[in-house]
Amino acid sequence: MQHTTRQAALNMLQRATAFTVATVDASGYPTLVVLSPLPGNRSLNHLFFYTSRQTQTVKNLAHTHRASLLYYQVADYSSLLLRGQLTLVGNDAFDHDWHDALNTFQQQLNYHDPVILRFQTHSLKIRHRVNTDHLELWSPEDS
Repeated sequence: MQHTTRQAALNMLQRATAFTVATVDASGYPTLVVLSPLPGNRSLNHLFFYTSRQTQTVKNLAHTHRASLLYYQVADYSSLLLRGQLTLVGNDAFDHDWHDALNTFQQQLNYHDPVILRFQTHSLKIRHRVNTDHLELWSPEDS
């Protein structure tokens, strides 16, 4: 079952054009934003996102790195929920210039102070129609 869950989740992740990203603000309230992942370097272990340093999402990282990502596929009522850590990363996280990886929409955003966020998955839950499965990818002992 683990292999099937992992493969189904990876297939959904590769097709996803945008995720709802949830972080928690200093008052303990969730903040939601829709972000498109960078097209390269996608895996169940990590995803990268382009945004502005001035966003509430980035400001929330000063309080906690815990975050969740949700992808919903309306065509077949499937969803992929990823729980993990969201952190700022530098240019050295990439083998090439990350600007080259931006899609057309991301290029048009042209942020004054852009940053790249790295999401590291700890667990996932995938729902396909009426079937739901959960998979732990990381445990505290791994760090």
